[in-house]
Amino acid sequence: VIGLAFLVVGVLLAFLPGTILSSVYDQVKAAVSSTTTYNIPTSADDLKNLPLLFEIGLALFILGTILFVISFLGCCGSCCKCCRFMLILFAIVMLCLMIAQLVIVTMFYVADSPLHKTIRSVLKDKITNEYDEQGEDTFSTSLNLVQHYFECCGIDSPADFGSKHYQYVCETNTYGCYSKLTDLIQSNIIWAGLAFAGLLALEVRHVALD
Repeated sequence: VIGLAFLVVGVLLAFLPGTILSSVYDQVKAAVSSTTTYNIPTSADDLKNLPLLFEIGLALFILGTILFVISFLGCCGSCCKCCRFMLILFAIVMLCLMIAQLVIVTMFYVADSPLHKTIRSVLKDKITNEYDEQGEDTFSTSLNLVQHYFECCGIDSPADFGSKHYQYVCETNTYGCYSKLTDLIQSNIIWAGLAFAGLLALEVRHVALD
């Protein structure tokens, strides 16, 4: 079940992001459309080329596929005496996956981890190479939307724009949008921790039952 859930969410994020993001997009657009003269995405489907969205979806799809396959191995191992090695393989792979998930979540929780530094670097490079305040490309319009809705500027600060002219929103809001995101995560860290603990508990239970 867990593997199937990851697989479905991964497919939606990687190939049909508008399906998941439509309701969020409508709320955000309604909040900023009357306060900005800059281009913003015209529909949720325009968000399909957001930075890292495809990569996150693909990662979830691969994780879901792996979980689905090893769950099948576990079922075969528990049902057939001649396939007991599959049950052992299932337990080993599940243990490795749980450790990997724990490492990734820990890196995401620590604000200055290599994971956050890499994401910040990628986004800053896109501002330098692709951002145009009046542009109609996905990245420019999406950044316009985020900056006006969350009242933030750039990834870390207005300095991310370098010599480019940045929006007037940066004249009153100098706090970075990525910092806003990490603050939001930190403020909900208890709920996120409980959700992750629940996921690990389900995976442990799955291994124990098989």
